[in-house]
Amino acid sequence: MRKYLTQALINESINRLADAARTVDEFTEVVTWFDALDEHKQEAYYKKMNQFDGDIFDWLCYRNTGLYDGDILPLLFTCVCQMHNLIEDDEISELMNKSTDKQKHIFFLRIFRGCSPQQIASCLDMTDRNVRDMTNKMIAKFQKNLFDLLSKRHENKIPLTSREIKFLNRYRLSLGLKEVGVKK
Repeated sequence: MRKYLTQALINESINRLADAARTVDEFTEVVTWFDALDEHKQEAYYKKMNQFDGDIFDWLCYRNTGLYDGDILPLLFTCVCQMHNLIEDDEISELMNKSTDKQKHIFFLRIFRGCSPQQIASCLDMTDRNVRDMTNKMIAKFQKNLFDLLSKRHENKIPLTSREIKFLNRYRLSLGLKEVGVKK
């Protein structure tokens, strides 16, 4: 509570300085205070993120792979915790969200971030072969579930996009089934 009150006082004093500033020198002083405040927030955030070693959102892994270049916003808006929200369709999003946390973490780093299996393995203390196996199993499971979902939609006469029909036909052919006809 004491830290919160101290921070609130500092924020209020900086806001008052900003409101009272009239000259260039005064504005420069306010900017210096805001920069120091931002730097403090950033350091506190780094400390907090480093506590999550081995968790879903492993900050150290991003630093070790060289993906973190100092810009935090892209990292926050495309993270493994929010990966399923990148998919517009609610049912398909739910399919992605059903995977285990470890699978999602590996899938996210491999597919969305483009890390090599070796980079992921070094972050998660696994072998690169295990990373490839987990990625392939998750993709296969996701494709099967997606196929089932799209097949049900097609049977219920729910319109599919051309991309969904293409996937459905490719998957059906891989199973040795007949292609789905496209109704025009």
